[in-house]
Amino acid sequence: MANQKIIVYVLCAFLIATAVVYFLAALGEYTDLTELLSYGIEGETQEKQVEIVFFVGSGIVYLGLFAWVFKAGARKRIPYVASIAVSVALIITYVASRTVGVPIVGVEYYVGRLDVVSKILQAIVIGISGFALFNMKKQSAKGAK
Repeated sequence: MANQKIIVYVLCAFLIATAVVYFLAALGEYTDLTELLSYGIEGETQEKQVEIVFFVGSGIVYLGLFAWVFKAGARKRIPYVASIAVSVALIITYVASRTVGVPIVGVEYYVGRLDVVSKILQAIVIGISGFALFNMKKQSAKGAK
């Protein structure tokens, strides 16, 4: 059981780190937006606003996942499944935005440092969540014997 607590704390740290990365990405987009507006360029305003809302929303979702995982600990599986689902969905959205495009934003060609960091963190969240689910299943199998 102590092993599962460590997994919970490590996962929580990565969920918070992912939230911080998304908030930093939103700040970067906001900075870009204010710079564009200061030069009188309004063509990308709507795109930047959508990206800001998306990144802030993603950060808030990761904070919510942190609170849920922390509160549930090793007792419930649903927060771990949700962490996997959210991370997979955001990775798929990112890949789509770089290949086929997404509404309003279109196809993005730039891959930044925060993009790479967020995808690495999300892959780690998926791995730790999967490991936690595996441990829970193993513990429940031991308890059933």
